[in-house]
Amino acid sequence: MPMNAEQTDHRFAIGEAVSHQAFGGGIIEDIDSDVLTISFGKVGTKRVKAGFVTAANDNKQDVPAPAMHPAPFTPEAAGGLLADVARWITTTAIIPVPELSLMAAIALLGGIFGSLALTPTKAGVNLYVTTLLGTAGGKGHPPKAIRAVSDKAGAAGAVTNGDPTSYAAMERILRKNSSTVVVMDEFGITLQDVNAKHKNSVAAGIRKFLLAVYDQSNSKFDGRIYASAETKKDEAPIDGPALTVLAMTTVDTLYAGLSEASVADGFLNRFLFVTAAPHRGAIKPPKLNHDAAPPAELVERVKAARMAFPGADKPFAAKHVVPFEGGEEGAAYRRWGEIFVWQQTAGTDIAGRAAENTVRLATIRAISRSAGRPVVTLDDIEWSWAIVHSSICLIEDGMRRHMSASPAEALRKAIVAVLEDSPEQTVAYSKLLTKRGVSGADLWEVESALQWLVDSGMALDLNGKPKPGRGSKLKLCALE
Repeated sequence: MPMNAEQTDHRFAIGEAVSHQAFGGGIIEDIDSDVLTISFGKVGTKRVKAGFVTAANDNKQDVPAPAMHPAPFTPEAAGGLLADVARWITTTAIIPVPELSLMAAIALLGGIFGSLALTPTKAGVNLYVTTLLGTAGGKGHPPKAIRAVSDKAGAAGAVTNGDPTSYAAMERILRKNSSTVVVMDEFGITLQDVNAKHKNSVAAGIRKFLLAVYDQSNSKFDGRIYASAETKKDEAPIDGPALTVLAMTTVDTLYAGLSEASVADGFLNRFLFVTAAPHRGAIKPPKLNHDAAPPAELVERVKAARMAFPGADKPFAAKHVVPFEGGEEGAAYRRWGEIFVWQQTAGTDIAGRAAENTVRLATIRAISRSAGRPVVTLDDIEWSWAIVHSSICLIEDGMRRHMSASPAEALRKAIVAVLEDSPEQTVAYSKLLTKRGVSGADLWEVESALQWLVDSGMALDLNGKPKPGRGSKLKLCALE
């Protein structure tokens, strides 16, 4: 809590580096009792109360994000088999969603090559991807499409278009096919079911399984251990399980399920999140006797790629490690190393697997380009890193706007969200009270939240009232 105005905070000194939750890092220019005048690099000079800033960590470096591909979410940028599969999915969809088509193509190759390939760092090529889109947004076609391709290409079981309902069900799927894609609709509901407010043992079991199996592709996985041997029919370990998840959810459902636990324990940082929207101009009514079977030439390309991969013709061969082009001296490894360093200094748990997700995705792209002799190039890394970085930014924004540790914080974030979406980021107090996330709160709670936002420097009462409330007109201070 901020201090009383009569007190002077002796913890800070002019010229000291400090950090603010919304405004980032800055340098103190003046001190007036408990009010600090701070020059922030992002938003300029502001006066904020001392209780809302902390001393900067001098040991933490502000490392810029490494170079990345400028526009990775197109078939042209992906190239190879990824482009071919994604284009076919999009062109045969009644409601085409190109970003979801690309994610489905990535999942397909993860499922097909998960039993054959490892990344240069000897991780699996399985990925957890979640596409955020609206209801009735065209999410039904891509999972069916990649199932059809895998089955016709001789990789039956590489895509499991079912609905796993428990830890045991997920384990059973992998026992049937050690490398497969599991489709999860409304993934955000799973998150909601395991957060502190809505505990659900079944969803918690699925979450626990996904945490456990993610990095088991280069080892043996025993699955759940029971006290009685009669409970579990098959206790043999699964050799190198590579589970890829193709999940979909709406934005609101996902953000409602965000929790500190899911971030802190590394669950969310295993996922890649991508926003998507249907191309409205390309939506068409379904044709009678609509045939969405994959064309023979596409099936043959997928089949040929699978057979050309090193070791594919040897049933018991070890998984092939796809190398970096140029090894440790090459540009691909150096860029990946920059990403690894960046994730250690990013200051957020959600970035904790940035380098690993990048190299997994880059390896899939390398296989997509040349399955017979795949090597991970600098372009593969920069393309993959762009997708991973976009995912991190998406979830960080959702955490900032929606994830809360208390009802008071949730109300403050709801008010900030209203201000962000209002014309000129300004709203009258009377109108604020009618908005989602605010209308159900008591007046004293709203006024307390507004006072906190004004004291912190995040909001300004344009009418200059001593205490924000009836008659106030609130404006959001620039956060960019």
